[in-house]
Amino acid sequence: MSPDRSLSPGGNPSPLAPGAGLLVAVVGPSGAGKDTLIRLALERLGIEPRLALARRVVTRPCDGQSEEHDSLDEAGFAQAEAEGAFCLSWRAHGLAYGLPTRIERQVDAGQIVLANLSRRALGEAGARFGRLGIVEITAPPNVLVARIAARGRETEADIRARIARSAPLSPPPQTVSVLRIDNSGPAEQGADALAAHLGALLGRVLP
Repeated sequence: MSPDRSLSPGGNPSPLAPGAGLLVAVVGPSGAGKDTLIRLALERLGIEPRLALARRVVTRPCDGQSEEHDSLDEAGFAQAEAEGAFCLSWRAHGLAYGLPTRIERQVDAGQIVLANLSRRALGEAGARFGRLGIVEITAPPNVLVARIAARGRETEADIRARIARSAPLSPPPQTVSVLRIDNSGPAEQGADALAAHLGALLGRVLP
């Protein structure tokens, strides 16, 4: 995929040319509310053929409390990875994550695809896709701790240790746009910002 300079890093994005696809990586620490903002933003945009959400494969059962994803056990994931089933895969917090190869085909076909990604996977994503949009969703540490603790999966000490290990955002050279959202307030505000950003990529002006 050839780089498209229609976006300016850190600035307001210009509409993508017809037929030009883009992977938009949504990154941020656990508890930042990435899945919630993605869901609300897509609801605001309604039916939009050029916009798609990547469905990840994770080595964890889908619990119905956060994102909808497909599940594999460790052995099944490793086999799928070895067989080339993923265009991107990474490990974080004891789990394996993969983006199916169909996502690359969607971007090649001109779609804007949102994908919940690890910041550590951004370099590989930029190299694989040739250009990359990034949306970083953040919140203060005390907010993150409270949200993760509510899931009941980890102790507070484990949660704080995990947050302390979070890697800083380091956009790769292929990055063409960066949006940062502080999601410590009402989710509707963050969703409005994300929807407006995606709408600008699509050439739409939202009410």
